[in-house]
Amino acid sequence: MFSLGVDIGGSHIACCAFDHTSKKLLKETFSYEKVDPHGAKDEILNTWLLALINSIMLLGKPITGVGLAMPGPFDYYRGISQIKEVDKLQSLYNVNLRSELAQSLNMLPSQIRFINDASAFSIAEASLGKASAYKRIVAITLGTGLGASFAVNGMPVLKDKRVPDSGYLYNQYYKNILADELFSTRGIIEAYREVTGEQITNVKELYDKVAIDNQAKLVFENFGNRLGDFIKPYLEEFGTEALVLGGNISKAFDVFGDSLKTQLPNLDELYVSEFGEEAAIIGGALLLDEEYYDEIEFTLKLM
Repeated sequence: MFSLGVDIGGSHIACCAFDHTSKKLLKETFSYEKVDPHGAKDEILNTWLLALINSIMLLGKPITGVGLAMPGPFDYYRGISQIKEVDKLQSLYNVNLRSELAQSLNMLPSQIRFINDASAFSIAEASLGKASAYKRIVAITLGTGLGASFAVNGMPVLKDKRVPDSGYLYNQYYKNILADELFSTRGIIEAYREVTGEQITNVKELYDKVAIDNQAKLVFENFGNRLGDFIKPYLEEFGTEALVLGGNISKAFDVFGDSLKTQLPNLDELYVSEFGEEAAIIGGALLLDEEYYDEIEFTLKLM
């Protein structure tokens, strides 16, 4: 059995066929397209379809459906975008993407499924990654924003007294500052600007400075300290055994990892995802496993 896993970002779509027998992505079917986050609805959907159809053609075999890992806010159960008042994909607000994609791909609406991108990441890690050895895991994505997912036995936990509402951390505060403003690309860029007066464009540029610029190194180390201090109470309350990191900022783990670990000494495991950007694709594809979908269906209604 094959399905198509999809990672939707504000400015890209990445998709790949997944073999449910071997539990592996068929990387020869990988397809990627850049997306204009400010484009009109039809422009964005046509770009998505270009990538989806390309992967399906590269597979050359029937698929059971398509599982899309999407940023929120989003009605994941019904497949309707709720994204507005942010700098991405606003033209899709209130669009029934399940219906639109099913019609364009000549599939049944039930064959098009959606999940939060951070949850998809945690599902992949808890099902097929090192975190599968643990019952309670937290997965965090560090990139343009702060994504988080709390999971027990591979199932995202959204409504529980031991986790923040919906499992979100981006909307929590650290020292009176919104976490999403600190633990993100813009947060790191701003931290470096504050200490040097220099404006950089992205995290990779800052990472490349570490060997020659002690201020860059200190910014990353401070990032690790503050991130650990911020998430520690949430991890302890949940009884977290393993913490998995993903997203572009995690590529600098060799610089901020030690300071983060110092803040979180009680974890059994703290590591960067081995799947990288493929994790969300895998998590999306797994939605087409009917047994798993039956278990997670109610959780999707709460997302």
